[in-house]
Amino acid sequence: MNRAALPLAASLFLAAPVALAQVAPHGARLSYTRGPGTEGCLEEPSLRHIVASQLGGIDPFVSDGAWHIEVVIRRKGPAFQGEIALHDRDGRALGRQGLSSPICGVLVQNIGVSLSAFMRPFLPPRPAPGSAPNLPPPGPPPSPAPGGAALPDAPGVPPKAPASKPPHPVAAPARPAPRPRPPPDGPRLQLGAGVLLGAGVAPSVAVGFSGVAGARWERFSLSLEARGDLPIDAEPYRSWTIGVSGLSGSLVPCGHADWFFGCALATAGGLWNIRDSTGRELALPYAGLGFRAGLEVPLSARLAGQLSGDLSINIHRTHIRPLHGEGWSVAPISEAVALRLVAFF
Repeated sequence: MNRAALPLAASLFLAAPVALAQVAPHGARLSYTRGPGTEGCLEEPSLRHIVASQLGGIDPFVSDGAWHIEVVIRRKGPAFQGEIALHDRDGRALGRQGLSSPICGVLVQNIGVSLSAFMRPFLPPRPAPGSAPNLPPPGPPPSPAPGGAALPDAPGVPPKAPASKPPHPVAAPARPAPRPRPPPDGPRLQLGAGVLLGAGVAPSVAVGFSGVAGARWERFSLSLEARGDLPIDAEPYRSWTIGVSGLSGSLVPCGHADWFFGCALATAGGLWNIRDSTGRELALPYAGLGFRAGLEVPLSARLAGQLSGDLSINIHRTHIRPLHGEGWSVAPISEAVALRLVAFF
């Protein structure tokens, strides 16, 4: 059982002594509700399948059960919250517990494991392995011979050995079947795009665009990010260059905690500028290492908005030296502020 599901199972088991006196032998009714923003969560048949898989394929929920188990899934901020309420046949609340997870599939798995642990005592007992089958009662013993003599054996049949009492068969102890663990949380595809303002790479503040593609787990993500800066034209370089633009790619591993995330950045790219005097385009490389901090706000079950800030140390700085006038180079430290939309699949 998942550790996150243990408090729920313990809470429900506290209600079990009262429940055993009231529950009908044929099970309990289940109601399952998903609130706004949880359209991508698992549906009720999937929850029932999770519970049945923990109970050897038996679905303990019936439509006419004396008990009522109510499961409600809601979206609150970046996380999904689930609540289980247990009611007796008269509608009195016997137990209530809540769970939460940033991924709704994990939350439903935890709820299913907890419900299966609670419903297990109410399943019909199974026959113990090794028990003897029901046999018809033995017939009456044969009549003894006159005078108390034993009946002779048939000709050609060897005499029978004296009958010994067969040992009483000992049934092997039943071993509980191991409970299958919930499947591990697999990565989801994340795709995003946004706008940014950057400084320290070009001669002045540049407007740019970025695109993101990667994999997202519950607490970790790994993405490749492409960034392009629009050409800028700033003093004192206007006399010898028409515009400076940038194009770069970054490897971005991130850690996530609720609404917040932090990332490392490894960036490599190039700067392009066109000389005003010759019309010649030059491409010069640059590279940097840095970090990112940001805020992620969920907009729906599959869409989130991100606001982030980057700070990078430019380990390979581009230098532009004209034949006349003032030269220019990439700053030692560059910054960027970005706003993105990210979709999860």
